[in-house]
Amino acid sequence: MRPVFKTAIKVAILLGVMAYFIFALTTFNRPAQELVCKGLDIVVNDEQHTNFINENEIRELLVKKNLYPEGQALDAVDLVQLESVLVASPYIDQALCYTTSDDKVALQVTPRVPILHVLNDAGEDFYVDNRGGTMPRGHHVIDLLVMTGHVKRSTAGALYAPLARTILSDPYWHDQIEEIHVDAHGELSLTPYVGNHIILLGDTSDIEDKLCRMRLFQDEGLDKAGWNRYKTISVKYDNQVIATRRD
Repeated sequence: MRPVFKTAIKVAILLGVMAYFIFALTTFNRPAQELVCKGLDIVVNDEQHTNFINENEIRELLVKKNLYPEGQALDAVDLVQLESVLVASPYIDQALCYTTSDDKVALQVTPRVPILHVLNDAGEDFYVDNRGGTMPRGHHVIDLLVMTGHVKRSTAGALYAPLARTILSDPYWHDQIEEIHVDAHGELSLTPYVGNHIILLGDTSDIEDKLCRMRLFQDEGLDKAGWNRYKTISVKYDNQVIATRRD
């Protein structure tokens, strides 16, 4: 190969490398104000399949708040504000917002998880979530453990979320209990799916022990005597199960 030809090749390679560096400098080191948001990627981590919030509703919320980032300068997109607006929704528990390497904004949203559907004597209709917060019913319909009676919205979560969590965490009671009722004195009773009896709990203390005694009575007593023989079965008092027969 002739020296002149070799020199030409080296010059061409050098020019190519220089052209790449110039391209890289102008492309990857653009000032922040020149970067524009090219899209919005949304992931809803709805492990419980509540369907309380979806991608379209999130987009509509951001448009309504004039915070939809697509087409905006990336340095003008306030990620903290986006997160704050999202978690202010009564149906969203957590939100994480960040920019991606392809000039997009990514949102990861975790919905709140309802565990109790309250229909109180005041005519209110709302949900209690697994953290003890309350959520509006809205247009959402979900099959949940129901609570009725004298239930104040301001204290429903603190008082009754632990009870609902205990019932729902036990596969047996999860399938047994249809409704929790609170009377005018704050006394609790449970309505099971099977049988015509009512389970009297009293207050929310020692719930696991009370349910354990009730489970033993059902296994050893109701299976033999019949599930419709008793009107009420009380586990209100320590170490006791008091059953009242029907007239």
